[in-house]
Amino acid sequence: MAPGQHLPIADIAGHLRLSTSPVREALSRLCGEGLIEDRRGLGYFTRAAPTEEIIGLIQLEEAYVRLAANLNRVSTPLSGTDADFESWISALISDCDSDPLKESFERVASRLAPIRALGREEEVDAAVRHGSIEAYYARWISAAPGLARRMRRLEPADVEYTNNAV
Repeated sequence: MAPGQHLPIADIAGHLRLSTSPVREALSRLCGEGLIEDRRGLGYFTRAAPTEEIIGLIQLEEAYVRLAANLNRVSTPLSGTDADFESWISALISDCDSDPLKESFERVASRLAPIRALGREEEVDAAVRHGSIEAYYARWISAAPGLARRMRRLEPADVEYTNNAV
């Protein structure tokens, strides 16, 4: 589930074949643990990614990319489009010999994927989509506040739930 996604109580209850009361109680407890958010009058939502978390993930991804480049003895491209950098990063990580680094990168990239999907069109436009790898990550970092705001405004969507019965 994407950060900031709506958790519709009736849909969850229907999927689990429960009344809404135990679902409300479970969601309330998850909220108490800080795992989800209760937005008064709107319902429960998965935790939205705050700006600092988005920036931290982007910086962590950049560090993993630089480490992979050092391990593979590959220099970072000095210029190119965002698509060029994304292709280079993908090839770099797939060619990396360090499995822990690959796994760590994939974990961060999977957390950034729904956030990046929100920013593709408008947030990371910056008129100049050509530059260095530093500029590529700087554009994403400068877009983080806008992306965090958009994460909090995600519309409730149809959600598929799985039954975790043991």
